Formats: sequence, structure tokens, C-alpha cells
Amino acid sequence: MNDQVDSKYPIGYKKPPRHTRFQPGRSGNAKGRPKGAKNFATVIEQELQTPIEVTENGKRKRISKRQAIVKQTVNKAMAGDPKATLILFAEVRFHESQNPPPLTANVLVRPEDQLVMRSIVDRIRQSSSAPPDPASAPNHPSESQLSSSNEPEKGEL
Repeated sequence: MNDQVDSKYPIGYKKPPRHTRFQPGRSGNAKGRPKGAKNFATVIEQELQTPIEVTENGKRKRISKRQAIVKQTVNKAMAGDPKATLILFAEVRFHESQNPPPLTANVLVRPEDQLVMRSIVDRIRQSSSAPPDPASAPNHPSESQLSSSNEPEKGEL
């Protein structure tokens, strides 16, 4: 009966013969990943940590490839290379968003600045708590009044 079922089964595109299909319970990659095989991110990280020799200010130094790339990018940005500047700013922005500077209270804030900030906060609180009253609004001249008052009279020249 199995032969009858197989003879009626069409074999072709996306329909392999039943005997060549993956068997249930068996992996398609039986051997799996070999031990010690590294993924792409690990290989890049190892390569960036590899030390190289560079000459800086007439002296030979050993620094990592990562440090050399950063130095080169910063130097190109300082020389005016717009691509290097964009790359550098993007990295700085990313790292600042990851590690925001600690907030310290009243650092470099003078007493005069605190007074101004306090008055601004008070005005905001007063304006949000009281409903707007059109009668109490200050009388501001309209644009037509401003333009006509700035123009000299015919006899003033």
C-alpha cells in the first residue's frame, strides 16, 4: 500500500521524494557547530584588541587597533573631514545617551541664577493655575499701530 501512495505523490519543485526528506527527530545539521568556532562579533572584538605599533610624536608605541582607529578618526575630524566628524559625533552622542553625566544639585549655579529660575517657575505656575482673562491681558498695540507710529509725519523730516 505504501508503494501505491508513493506512486501517486508528485515529485518536483518543493516536493522532494519521501525517502530523502529529513526524518522526524533527526537534525538537519547533525554535527552542529564545531567546538571553538567563533561568531562574527567575537572575531571583530579580538581583532580590535590586537596591538599594533604606531609612531606618535616621534616615539614608537604599542596601542590596540581600536585606539588607532579612534585616534585616526579624531585627527581627520580635526582636519575638517566632514565624514569623520559625523562618525565622531554619532559615537559621542551614542555613548553620552548610554552613560548620562550624573546630576549634581546646584553645581555652577549662582544665587542670582536660582532667583531667576525660581521667578520663572512661579510665573509658570501662576499662569497655569489661573484661567486666562481677556480683560486682564495687557494692552499691546496692534501691528498697524506699531507700523504707523514708527513712520515719521510729513512735516517731521
